[in-house]
Amino acid sequence: MKALLVVIAGLFLVGLAFVLGRTGNAPGAVTPPDVAAAPPPSYIALDARLRQSAVDGSTLYTLTADRLAQETGSGTLRANALTLRYATGAVKPWTLTAREGLLPGGTTRIELRGDVRLRGLPPGSQQSTSIESQRLDYDTRSQIVRTESPVHIVWGTRELDARGLTADLSGSHLQLQADVHGRFKP
Repeated sequence: MKALLVVIAGLFLVGLAFVLGRTGNAPGAVTPPDVAAAPPPSYIALDARLRQSAVDGSTLYTLTADRLAQETGSGTLRANALTLRYATGAVKPWTLTAREGLLPGGTTRIELRGDVRLRGLPPGSQQSTSIESQRLDYDTRSQIVRTESPVHIVWGTRELDARGLTADLSGSHLQLQADVHGRFKP
């Protein structure tokens, strides 16, 4: 993934240099202080699509976003209005959606924020599962999702509400942390 990000960043920097060279600030123009304080991102992509590959070349996940920007210095990717599709080997596809996602540079973690929805078919289950929260952290290597925030889970005709969750998407382990309330319909 690092090599892909370096190539993408290089292409965007070349394009950015070309655009800035053609549209530079007018002589004597003053940049507002709030704009000058934040460093520009290394690159920005609109209607972006990233594909993370495994060592064998198979797709680990595909991330699409309305806007994707890499923060200068940290290498963190910030995605807006994102969809992440994850499937490997025996793991059935899972789809995560969120208003925003952060992919800190050098990690396998994705921090999802705002209207987070996780949908998929747990191993050994015939019924799909939906998990909703305002915050969810996902480790793509371990395939573990975690949150300390309130969650709403629908699994077939069962519904659960809780505060805090740890779930293994590759296995059948789900742990709710506190304030668990459920409804099981026949």
